[in-house]
Amino acid sequence: MEASLKKRYIVKLLANLVSAIIGAIIIAMVPKSLGPLAYGQFIYLQEFFIKLIGFLDMSTSIAFFTKLSAKNSRKELITFYSFYSFIILLISFIFVFFISYFNLNSLILPNIPSNYIYYGLFFGFLTWLSQIFISISDAYAQTASVEIIKIIYKILSLFILFIFINFLSFDIIKYFHFQYITISLFLIVLFIFFTKKGLLIGVFTLSFSIVNVIREFIFYCRPLVLFSIVSLFGGFFDIWLLQKVSGSEQMGFYGLAYSLAAMCFLFTSAMTPIITREFSKSHEQKDFKSMRKIFYRYIPMLYSIAAYFAIFISFQSENVLAIFTDEKFQDAYLVLVIMALYPIHQTYGQLSGSIFYATGQTKLYKNIGLFSVSIGFILSFILIYIFNLGAIGLAYKMLIVQFIAVLIQLYYNSKLLDLNMRYFLLHQLYSVVFFVILAYFSTMIISLDSPLVEFLFTGFFYTILVIIFTYLFPQVFATNKYEIRENLQKVLHVIKK
Repeated sequence: MEASLKKRYIVKLLANLVSAIIGAIIIAMVPKSLGPLAYGQFIYLQEFFIKLIGFLDMSTSIAFFTKLSAKNSRKELITFYSFYSFIILLISFIFVFFISYFNLNSLILPNIPSNYIYYGLFFGFLTWLSQIFISISDAYAQTASVEIIKIIYKILSLFILFIFINFLSFDIIKYFHFQYITISLFLIVLFIFFTKKGLLIGVFTLSFSIVNVIREFIFYCRPLVLFSIVSLFGGFFDIWLLQKVSGSEQMGFYGLAYSLAAMCFLFTSAMTPIITREFSKSHEQKDFKSMRKIFYRYIPMLYSIAAYFAIFISFQSENVLAIFTDEKFQDAYLVLVIMALYPIHQTYGQLSGSIFYATGQTKLYKNIGLFSVSIGFILSFILIYIFNLGAIGLAYKMLIVQFIAVLIQLYYNSKLLDLNMRYFLLHQLYSVVFFVILAYFSTMIISLDSPLVEFLFTGFFYTILVIIFTYLFPQVFATNKYEIRENLQKVLHVIKK
C-alpha cells in the first residue's frame, strides 16, 4: 500500500531538515578550508557540468519520472533510461576530450586548471544520476524508505568529510574524491534497495519495442529541445561571464550565497516530486478537481514557508556569514541579502511548473522558458558586464527572471485549472510583507555581541511572532483558525501520550 501524501511529505521534510543541518555544517567547513578562489573554481565546475548534463538530459528525466509515476508497471522505462544515462556520460566525456584536444579550456573554462575538468565531469554525472535514482523511488511511492536511507547517507557523508579535512591534505581534488565516495555509496545502497523491493524485476530485458519508447520520449520532449539548448547557453553564459569578468572569487561568493539560500528551499522542495506525482496521476484520470484542490491547498502554504526562512536569512545575512565563514567571505554579504530571497519564487516555479509536465504542456512550458531566458541574457550582460556588479548582478538577474517566469506560469495554470489568479497574486504580496515586517522588527529589537547567539535569539523571537500573528492572519499559510486549533489539539494529544 502506498504511503499517504502527508506521510511521504513528513518523511521527505525530515530528510531535508537533516540535509539542511548537515549542509550548513558542510558550508561552515568546506569554503573556509578551500578558500574563495578554490571554492569558486569548484562552484564553476559544478555549475558547468550540471548545465551540460542537464542539456544532454533534454528534459527526458522529467518525462521519465512523469510517465513512471502515471503507470508504475512500465519497467521498460527504467531499461531505456539506463541506456540513455550511459549515452549521456559518453557524450559528456567526448565533449571534454574535444575541448582539451583543441585547447579550448581557457575559452570555455577560464581560470580553471585543466586537471580539474574530468573531476568536474564525473562529479556532475554522479550528481545527476543520484537524482534519477531518487525520481524512481518517488515514482514508486517509496519516498519514506529512501528518505531514511538519505538521512543515514548524509550523516555518514559528514563523518567522511570530517576525516578528509582533519586527517588529509584537503584541497579541491580531495573534495572531489569525497564526493565520488559518498555519492557512489548512496547509489549502491539504493540499487540494493530497489532490487529487494522488486522494482528492478524485468528491467534488464529487451522484451519491448525500444523504437516505440524512443518515439514516445521524442514526442514528449521535442518541444523542450530548443528550450534545453537556449537554457544551456543562458546558464552557461551567466557563470562564464561572471568567471571571465569578475574571477573565481566572485564565483565563490555567488556559490556560497546560493548554497546558503538553497537551504531555505530544502523545506519546500520536499513536496515538489510528491505533488508532481499527484498531478500526474490526477491528470491521467482526468481529475482536474483534485488538481485544483492540491494547488489551492499546498502552493500558497509552501510559498509562505519558503518566505518565512528566506526573508529571515536575508535580514540576518551578516550574522549568517560570520557564523559559517571567515573574513575572506565577508564581501559576499550583499550577494546573500539578495540571493536569500530567490527560494521564495523558486518554490512557486517548481510547484506550478510541475503542472506543465504532468499535463504534457511541454510546448507552452518551452515558450515561457524561452521568453524568460531571453530576458536573462539581457539582464546578465547589463548587470555583470556593463555595470560590473559581479555576483550581486547575477543574484539580481536570477531574482528578476524567476519572478517574471512564475507570474507567466501562474497565468496559464489559472486558465487550465480555473483558478482565481487574483487570490494568488495578493497572497504573494501580503505574505512577503507579513514576514518582512516581523523579520525587521525582530532584527531591530535584538542586538548581541555574538553573531551565533544573536542569530539564534532573533530567530526564536521571530518564530514566536510568526506563530502569534499566523493565528491572527491564518490566510498567510492558506489555512484558518479552526484548522490551526484542530492541529494544535492533535499535537497536544500526542504529547500527553
